[in-house]
Amino acid sequence: MLERAFALGITHFDVARAYGFGRAEGILGKFLRGRRDQVTVATKLGLQPPVGLAGNAWIINAAKRLLSPFPALLQLAKRGGSAMEKSGMFSPEAAIQSLQTSLRELGTDYVDILLLHEARLTDAANEDLLDALQKEVSKGSIRHLGIASDFSKLQPDSGRLPAAYDTMQFNDNAWRRNLPKLANHDSRLLITHSIFEPAAQLRAAIKMHPQLAAESSRRIGADLADPDVTAALLLQYALRSNPRGVVLFSSTNPRHLAANVKEVHAQRFDDSQLGYFVDVVDQVLGLQDAARARAEGVA
Repeated sequence: MLERAFALGITHFDVARAYGFGRAEGILGKFLRGRRDQVTVATKLGLQPPVGLAGNAWIINAAKRLLSPFPALLQLAKRGGSAMEKSGMFSPEAAIQSLQTSLRELGTDYVDILLLHEARLTDAANEDLLDALQKEVSKGSIRHLGIASDFSKLQPDSGRLPAAYDTMQFNDNAWRRNLPKLANHDSRLLITHSIFEPAAQLRAAIKMHPQLAAESSRRIGADLADPDVTAALLLQYALRSNPRGVVLFSSTNPRHLAANVKEVHAQRFDDSQLGYFVDVVDQVLGLQDAARARAEGVA
């Protein structure tokens, strides 16, 4: 998948110490050999992968093979593994140790962007941590500092992000439009993710409201009942709303990977179509949320 993504023109790769039970950086490191200067790499510190038997590569591979015919069980196992991660590891000592491990796993002497993983603004503002990280910036082992957290942790009332962090990474999509709410971000690189998060809920809502979907499809000029169309609209919204930043997506499907890249180049929806699509998202998902609330009230 990494080779295919690079061949299609994707040159930014996002990992973390915790991803893949601690193995993701090593896998990306093998891919980086001979092309390090052709890509940018973002990795993260603050969440540590499971240790001992829970983090053993042999056991993880065996579990994946055994559970692969049972997707629900595999997802349950992954959630259990995630629950064993250590979070909030933002002491200067833990941060530097994590960075050194990342550099070793990635097989490089620098990372383009180092992000504090699920940190709060108060974590990032810790003077001892910031001093330790800025020393690494001066040495050249880090080119840019940033924070990668759920948007709820980046609210203005929770503190102010020091200027040394020139990158912010957070969830944003056509349903949860967080980017317009972000204050004091003009001088920072914005990286958005979770762009397809509403896709399944949106498809279900469109099936429940066929007349609304038909009228909306007519006005947009594309069939909203087609999952590929809704995915394309969600992607185009993300790109249009963050034009100077980076938009992340994850995939293990080569067809989806190629379709996303093709859609980026096609740009087949204009601002008016995307604006109406956002209205449709608000309407159909709002109806679904209201129906769910009523059902919960009855229960």
